Amino acid sequence: MRTDNHIHLRHIMLWNFEKGMFAAATFREINQFFGEGTIGQNTVKNWFRRFKSGDISLEDKEERGRPSDFDDQALLAAVEEDESLTTRILAKQFDVDHSTIVRRLKKLGKIWKLAGWVPHELSDQNKANRVRIFSDLLQRNEETPFLNNWSPGTSHGSSSKIPKERRSALIPVKLPKEFRRPYTLRRPCDTLRRPTVF
Repeated sequence: MRTDNHIHLRHIMLWNFEKGMFAAATFREINQFFGEGTIGQNTVKNWFRRFKSGDISLEDKEERGRPSDFDDQALLAAVEEDESLTTRILAKQFDVDHSTIVRRLKKLGKIWKLAGWVPHELSDQNKANRVRIFSDLLQRNEETPFLNNWSPGTSHGSSSKIPKERRSALIPVKLPKEFRRPYTLRRPCDTLRRPTVF
């Protein structure tokens, strides 16, 4: 039998602490009765340490760190007003850390896509558009199959042979100084095919 209500386990730990049992024995007893993995050994030790300090409250303590006075609705309104705002701009605007904005937007179901914040899940209209486009592409492929017109040996899709270039005699040319460049575009052994007339 496994319990998901932690307050009951805390009552058991407090009872065992009052009886004088050790944390390790309480850990073994709870896991034997409720099943392995019900509670961790460090959790039991932390609760026993808390009981020894005189705090017998079974409620969770306030979270550590600065209390958050951040309003998710204000963030959502700002994003919906101007979808081009980045998380860094929003962080400056709300005077919070950048990671806080990222976490809150993820929790609100917003993702950054195509330079704007959009809902993470597809709307019914988006789904209908995807189905329509897929159906159109499938029908088009059935009418004129794409792969039948494609040949892997060529870049332009037809299977005809590409004529080879004619061989021509190479004419070495030395350009006048005014046409020379301070850097070379070709290797030193390359030559121009014919001189350029300006």
